[in-house]
Amino acid sequence: MPLFGMAHRSLRTRVVLIPSSILFLGMLAAVGVTLLAARSRIGSEIQSGVNMGSLLIGYALEKMEVAQQPDAALARLRHELAHVRHISVHYEPDQPQAHGLRIDHTNEARAPDWFLHLFQPARVVKIFPVLIRGVERGRLVMSTRPADEVTEIWSGLVFLTALLAAISVAIVTLLYLTARFTLKPLHDLADGLDRLEHGQFDALAEIEVEELRRIGQKFNHLAHSLARTEADNRLLIERLMSVQDAERKELARELHDEFGASLFGIRAAASCIIEDATQNAAATRMDIVDRAQAISSLADSIQKQNYRILDRIRPVILHQMGLTDAVRQLVESWATTNRDISCALALPQETSQSPRLFGEEASLTSYRIIQECLTNVARHSKAKSVSVSLSVDSTADAAQPPSILIEVEDDGIGLAPDFRFGFGFLGMSERVRKLGGRLEISKGTCSGTLIRAFIPLDDEAHAPSARPHAPTAASTAST
Repeated sequence: MPLFGMAHRSLRTRVVLIPSSILFLGMLAAVGVTLLAARSRIGSEIQSGVNMGSLLIGYALEKMEVAQQPDAALARLRHELAHVRHISVHYEPDQPQAHGLRIDHTNEARAPDWFLHLFQPARVVKIFPVLIRGVERGRLVMSTRPADEVTEIWSGLVFLTALLAAISVAIVTLLYLTARFTLKPLHDLADGLDRLEHGQFDALAEIEVEELRRIGQKFNHLAHSLARTEADNRLLIERLMSVQDAERKELARELHDEFGASLFGIRAAASCIIEDATQNAAATRMDIVDRAQAISSLADSIQKQNYRILDRIRPVILHQMGLTDAVRQLVESWATTNRDISCALALPQETSQSPRLFGEEASLTSYRIIQECLTNVARHSKAKSVSVSLSVDSTADAAQPPSILIEVEDDGIGLAPDFRFGFGFLGMSERVRKLGGRLEISKGTCSGTLIRAFIPLDDEAHAPSARPHAPTAASTAST
């Protein structure tokens, strides 16, 4: 049973055990057929020997009856009967001093006793009176010797079994070697998968087995893709850390240069107002007003700096106006900056499915994707025109939620043949993947670049809690 359990788990054991079992059953079948034919074969051989012996003895006795020299006739008969198999003949004379005749075929090698008892038939004895010139001088007793034929069958069976066993051992050995050679690529694939698990993306050597060669090629392609993805992820992480450090440095500079100077000016103006109001009685009202206006101007400057920083970190307009108006303002601002590129914008109507009602993450991802695409068009595409489309795609399966469909197409130089995702595309791809969507980058209708993003929307995105809150008086004042 353990062997069959191992065969159930091991392919190599199956490849070796199943043909070995068939060979063993074939050996048993060959031995069984030999044993089944043994009885009829023994009976036929014994009957043939008895018939042959009877004919020879009868013919010899006819000649011996008229022979001048009976002893010579007996000697001749003994010589002839020596060639007859499976019988034993001996002469019983009436007078003890007469010459006796005994023919006994013996075999040095004998079959085992259990085999003899299993197949040996009943012994046949025939008596032939010896008459010389009409006077009975004795008798010839012929008896069968089936042990001879049984021994021959046993010898043939042993030889057949040994031959089949030797052939089976040779075949099983060849099967084992073949299975070991054939399944070696599978072990190499398993080792390769272990290496992939530990972050080692080494390719496999070319597999010589035709049926497994395609698997090896797919594995090498997978290893190459994983290595490239790993490298891209590392570059993205390094880029994110670099961007984070740059943002912190820029924020520190702006806080120091802009906010620090403005706050110092506010403190100085407030000190002057206090000093004029308490110590200088001759201070005019206009001096105090001028100082207060300076403070208000500095506060406006701080508010603008604060708004710019917040917009860079997270667009405030998304919370104030929703995705549609935020995208419209983004595209208009971009078009104003890039006047040499015509820009067309298509937005959905304000309905119950308006992007204004979509969740915060979906809106922010859509905004950032359009922002990154427009930045790439201005930097790399050499395009004359670009079109931006934002819509709700509800043509998918009814079981699937609707999604935001973003399409940005330009008529520029298109993608290079060896195009690889840069940091911008990696960032967009990761944003879309995080929400369960997909990003497609292909050749556009005008030989430029077409970028399509599908961002799925959950039911929670349409819930009242997902609606952007209208800015309160306090929030308006703070911005």
